[in-house]
Amino acid sequence: MKAKLASFVLLGSVTLGAAPAYADASGVGDEPTTSVATSPVGTSTEAGGDAGHLFLASDEQYVQTFGAAKAARQGLTYEAVVGSDSVADSAVADDTDKAIAADSDAEGSDAAAAADDAASSHWSVVKFVAHDKDGRYIPTRQGNRSFGWTHFSGPHHIHSEKVIKAAVNEHPERGSTKTRKVYGAVLYDTLGIVLAKVKVIAQYHWETSDHRYKLADHDDKIGVITAFCQGVNKCPDALNRV
Repeated sequence: MKAKLASFVLLGSVTLGAAPAYADASGVGDEPTTSVATSPVGTSTEAGGDAGHLFLASDEQYVQTFGAAKAARQGLTYEAVVGSDSVADSAVADDTDKAIAADSDAEGSDAAAAADDAASSHWSVVKFVAHDKDGRYIPTRQGNRSFGWTHFSGPHHIHSEKVIKAAVNEHPERGSTKTRKVYGAVLYDTLGIVLAKVKVIAQYHWETSDHRYKLADHDDKIGVITAFCQGVNKCPDALNRV
């Protein structure tokens, strides 16, 4: 009986499965100081406590770590858009557009609410900034019910800036154009099992595509329009604890 108990204690101290090599690496300089270890290749993080051993990384990082074959088995595809700055906005019509449309429809708002949002003087306040693998400046602004932090943090249950930074930490994905950039991130366990897939859409322009919101500095960027977990209305709690 004592031998069996000892065996169980030993197993309890071992993390089953092979964790990514960067899981215990030191943090990245521009990341906020937390008790969570970050990856030297970006914003991949390990969650402790209630979240268990979970990791957050861009789609690109996941593919680099586990390979395209395993990523495909997990329902994840990553395709960088080379020269996306030269791709005309009108040339893109894919599943990303459908996802954004569904996201907008789900929000729903009447004309009065939209007018209130447009009149807000705080939508342009920058909450935090990220840079993608090509060095593009991608801010996340306070926004309102139409776009930005206010738009996605409540309805889609993304309350951590690390989620956005992890997704942006890659080259733009398929669906990106000159003025719109698509990024992705995944939450996964030590075995590489994907628990959540995040999409982040950013407007890389000084005004929104509907021309309702404009920045005075035409060299500035609107930044993140929306962020959401694919296939669900709200992201899991664990996503915000990595």
